[in-house]
Amino acid sequence: MGSSDCFSDDYLFKQIQNGQYEAMELFFKRYYAPLCRFGMSYESNLCLVEEKVADIFIQLWTNRNILDTIKNPKSYIYVIVKNSLKTVRKSELFYQQIDETKSINTIFSPSREQEIIENEQKEMKTNLIREILDIIPKKSRQAFELSRIDGLKYKEIAEIQNVTPKTVENHIAIALKYISKALESYKKRGLLNSI
Repeated sequence: MGSSDCFSDDYLFKQIQNGQYEAMELFFKRYYAPLCRFGMSYESNLCLVEEKVADIFIQLWTNRNILDTIKNPKSYIYVIVKNSLKTVRKSELFYQQIDETKSINTIFSPSREQEIIENEQKEMKTNLIREILDIIPKKSRQAFELSRIDGLKYKEIAEIQNVTPKTVENHIAIALKYISKALESYKKRGLLNSI
C-alpha cells in the first residue's frame, strides 16, 4: 500500500472497513505514538496507556463494518482514547524520553566527545521544555500539544476536549503566554545561553 503519509484517514478507514489489514497497519503506525502521548495527560502509567491505545485499534478492526459512519477519523480516535482513559485514576504526568539513552564507550575520540556534548545539550533542552510544559495549566497544555505537536486543527481539538474552537484558541494563547514568560525568565538567568 505504501507509506502512511500517502493516504488520507478517510481512505484508510474505507480500506479498513473493506478488510484491508495493511490499511489498519498504516493507520496504527500513523496514530499509535501520538495517541499514547496524548493518553499520558489522563493517566501516568505508560503501560496502561499503551494497552488502552492498542485495545482501541483492536476495537476499530473488530467493528470495522461501522467505520463509514465516522465523519472525522482523527477526532474520533482521540475522543475514544480520552473517554477510555478518563475513568482511569489520574496522577502526575509522565514524560516520554525524547532521546534514547546511548551507552558510552570507554575510549573517547574527538567526534565521540562532541557527540556526548551534543547529547548533553539535547538533554538540557529536553529538561527545559519539560519544565516549561509543567507550568502550563493542563487544558491549555493539552490543546497546545495537540495543535503544535500532533498538528490537529482547532475544530478537531474542540471535539476532543468537548469545548468550542474559540476556547481552544484561548487555551493555546494561554500556553503561549506561559512559554513566553518562562523563556524570558530563563534568558534573564542565562540558562538559554548555555544550551
